[in-house]
Amino acid sequence: MTPPLAPSASTVGAPPPGSVWRRRLPGLGLAAGLAVTSYWLATLPGLKVVGPLTVALLIGIALRTALGLPATLVEGTRYSARTVLRLGIVLMGARLDFALVAKVGPRVLLLSLGVIVGGIVGIRWVARRFGVPEKLSMLLAVGTSICGASAVVAASSVTRADEEDTTLAVGLCGILGTVGVLFYVFAGPLLGLSTAQLAILSGATLHEVAQVMAAAFTWGTSAGDLGTLVKLTRVVLLAPALVVLGLASGAGGKVRYSWKEPPIPWFVLGFLAVGVLGSVGVLPDAAKSALSIASVFLMVMAMAAMGLGTHVSMIRRAGMRVVYAGLAGFAALALSAWGLIQLLSIQ
Repeated sequence: MTPPLAPSASTVGAPPPGSVWRRRLPGLGLAAGLAVTSYWLATLPGLKVVGPLTVALLIGIALRTALGLPATLVEGTRYSARTVLRLGIVLMGARLDFALVAKVGPRVLLLSLGVIVGGIVGIRWVARRFGVPEKLSMLLAVGTSICGASAVVAASSVTRADEEDTTLAVGLCGILGTVGVLFYVFAGPLLGLSTAQLAILSGATLHEVAQVMAAAFTWGTSAGDLGTLVKLTRVVLLAPALVVLGLASGAGGKVRYSWKEPPIPWFVLGFLAVGVLGSVGVLPDAAKSALSIASVFLMVMAMAAMGLGTHVSMIRRAGMRVVYAGLAGFAALALSAWGLIQLLSIQ
């Protein structure tokens, strides 16, 4: 009679899959509930410009500060902040439309490329001069230069940044973008730009799509549509930026690549694949819309979970230098974009 096989070392002591999910469900349920609440709060006038991702983050931080985080919620919130986040990034590819690059024209495309490349390099340099840590500097640079909270959370996984840095960068992008909207709306007429140029400037520099719309539509429907188009072009350019970041994060031989951890992370490849499928027409519009909605919801869940894992003492440790660096970086980005609009004769 053949004796039964001995359990392998990898399975000894491993909990049954059902028990793992039972431990995760409370934290996942809380994160999902906070995501729904954040969506509702983000419809209110004062919070609409900030967006649900930042609202979810702030709610999570407030709950953690007021009530703490029971041990029964830890595993589920960690799963939300990592795995659910990456799934959201993959589905975010449905928002990409590579045909937009052709629609905006070569000069506006050059403007967007200049803002992104110059912003990532320049804002990172500025933040480092303020004494901001390396990975947090990079997250601020990517979030400010491309598309705010979405870019921050995507870049945080690529660069292996910790949750504290991601939390700070997301919160600061929400604040800076709101300040930017107010600046463009009230000071825009003093910048010597036409209505179309103001719309392009807001689309090329503000952090979130909602912020661009809030600013650009104050100058009319055509300006709002133009600003949104420019902003969506920057969103498309997040894809190649993540590829470059994925390759650069392993520079210097510090990271050994493997099938499990390739030079370009699997979730970035998934993000690109979904974007390509949507751009070439394989995904119908209804599917793209559903995937886009699902991606934002999953990322809002992840932001709530990150907030629940955030200690207020971390924000105190970071200090005002991070705020000053973010303000200086955003101001430099806006000034550079204004100069590029003049240089490229964009009307």
